[in-house]
Amino acid sequence: MLIRYSKIFLMQEAILVMDEKPRNRVSLKDLANHLGVSKTLVSAVLNGKAKQYRISEETALMVKQAANELHYSPNMIAKGLRTGNSQLIGLIVTDISNPFYSTISRIIENKTDEINYKVIFGSSDESLVKTRQLIDVMLDKGVAGLIIVPCEGSQGLVADLHSRNIPVVLIDRYFPELEVSYSCLNNYNATRQATIHLIEQGYRNISLIAYKSSLSNIKDRILGYRETMVAHALGKHVNVKSVNIDNPLPEVEKALDYLIHRKGAEAVIFITNALLVAGLRSLNKLNKRIPDDVAVVGFYGSELFDLYYSPITYVKQPIEIITEEAVNTLIDKIKYGENRKFSKTFIEPELVIQQSSVKPASTGCN
Repeated sequence: MLIRYSKIFLMQEAILVMDEKPRNRVSLKDLANHLGVSKTLVSAVLNGKAKQYRISEETALMVKQAANELHYSPNMIAKGLRTGNSQLIGLIVTDISNPFYSTISRIIENKTDEINYKVIFGSSDESLVKTRQLIDVMLDKGVAGLIIVPCEGSQGLVADLHSRNIPVVLIDRYFPELEVSYSCLNNYNATRQATIHLIEQGYRNISLIAYKSSLSNIKDRILGYRETMVAHALGKHVNVKSVNIDNPLPEVEKALDYLIHRKGAEAVIFITNALLVAGLRSLNKLNKRIPDDVAVVGFYGSELFDLYYSPITYVKQPIEIITEEAVNTLIDKIKYGENRKFSKTFIEPELVIQQSSVKPASTGCN
């Protein structure tokens, strides 16, 4: 269960940032006093070391039952101070309500739970200020490491974490100028595959709609499209329209109107899930049929798009693999240090071809 407080999403088991008076926590000492045994014995049982310390099964069961009855839970920060590892991981995404990032968050929560780590979640809303605040709060709570979807301009924050030997891994986006580990989609190949597919379908006037951004994932997707068009002698048809990330719908509609009616666009690639949604709404408003009037390729995909009157072709991002790689890399850094050789991981995309990009057969008579 996620709890939202001051734009910070926290797991219920984690430590909350609140002004209200905290509830009394049952300590290890309280539990030991209740049972009339030593703290060392209780600690050994709860850390799974009963056999190692030759504690009887009967005594171990008694300790576990008492811990459950008294609702004992370990203080993760105190544990971290003792062991050097709090077993807390901080995760910062741009917007946890975005289906793509909520999926990433869910997978990370599942993966870390398997290895007895807990996760503190936060949404930066693409804000450098909020990213800094989230990092500070998470470090104050004693996280052992951070997985971050970096916002634009956050190179300095990431570099600072690295210089302080704080384990950090970037996911979905990266900064090529920093030697900081990351796990990302091969965004260049993603739009390259999409563009080649449209060309093979017979489309020549292919446009692309993106965000105004200097982030690596956006730049790589634009470059993959542009260079593929040029490589197929279609450079004169290269048209990229970039819109603001905040409330993109009006700008997407305006861009499509221009690309279709002024530039003669036959096909359009939308390089994010949100842009695709805005694009479909805009095409409906412009009374354009897919793919009869214009072909469409999107990113990420959703089961809902399969139910669209013209199921949408999309670049499938192997989120499970990208996320698992990020978690494994971070755990490795927590164990061996941030300055361990950094890991650069690009996961290849898969193009899921459906009706929206398949050129309709000619129905004309000879």
